[in-house]
Amino acid sequence: MLSNVPVRTGYLEAQAGASSLTGAYARLEGGARLRDNLGLFAFAEANARERMAGAGVRWMFGW
Repeated sequence: MLSNVPVRTGYLEAQAGASSLTGAYARLEGGARLRDNLGLFAFAEANARERMAGAGVRWMFGW
């Protein structure tokens, strides 16, 4: 995915939908690519039963 994105490019993604397990949900994720193979991201998700948020690092590699 991110291997096709130019270096230092960011993204923002929003989703809304319905799940058979949790019902309606909304999710927001954003990130930035710092180097050719390194990116940071953060997300937040909410449904009727719970809320969650997190952050992480993505390391991209190929064969």
